[in-house]
Amino acid sequence: SLNGPFPAAPHRFHHKPKRYPPIQPCGNLSSFPLQFHPSTKGSQIIMDLSQRTVKRQASFCNAITFSNRPIAVYEQVRLKITKKQCCWSGALRLGFTSKDPSRINPDNLPKYACPDLVSQSGFWAKALPEELSNEGNVISFWVDKKGRVFYRINNSNPMLFFSGVHVAEPLWALIDVYGLTRGVQLL
Repeated sequence: SLNGPFPAAPHRFHHKPKRYPPIQPCGNLSSFPLQFHPSTKGSQIIMDLSQRTVKRQASFCNAITFSNRPIAVYEQVRLKITKKQCCWSGALRLGFTSKDPSRINPDNLPKYACPDLVSQSGFWAKALPEELSNEGNVISFWVDKKGRVFYRINNSNPMLFFSGVHVAEPLWALIDVYGLTRGVQLL
């Protein structure tokens, strides 16, 4: 697991961008629609009935969410930022966990994914740069078979986000609706 600090700036590719494999189904997991986990969420999260849109109702924290099912290696988690709020610093935190959210007591979730959750075994996440967290932006993120997490904004080239995710176990998406980011929708 990654127990140290993450680099402050994203790493950009300094060579010709590689083509990454398309989304690869993993058994039948990818055939189930991706939604937010219905019950394991931060105390400030309000979820719509479709379980595809969440909004932080107050403050700037206590808004950790998870996917409702494991994410396959190379499967892209696609989010649209639906609401941005001024007057806070920091933005969306994205990553993965090998802990089944159904077995996590929501009352025991910390206020912050970073550094609180990532300091625990089986959680990996990093903050999206604030300048990329604009309302309407579509963020895709995924993990490869080497445990590297990549992201792209809208149709930009993929960028390495962080590494060290243990991919031998099932992984759920981890999304912390933090700071400037007030609402997101799964696409």
